[in-house]
Amino acid sequence: MTIKSAHSRLFEQLVADWRAKLLEGLATGVHFDYAAYRQCVGQLEGLADALRMSEEADFKLNGDDVVDR
Repeated sequence: MTIKSAHSRLFEQLVADWRAKLLEGLATGVHFDYAAYRQCVGQLEGLADALRMSEEADFKLNGDDVVDR
């Protein structure tokens, strides 16, 4: 079991908050053209990647094996 740092927990919360804002924008139609929609979806994918990398860093810093995703 990996112990998460305070930084990691805060980072996850900030990402979750930003992700919720992006999803709200998608749901309410803020992205009125395809380019804006694609950019938002790309941001959501990037946030998911960043969370995976953060988790991997925690695993490595704690000497745990990283589980393939």
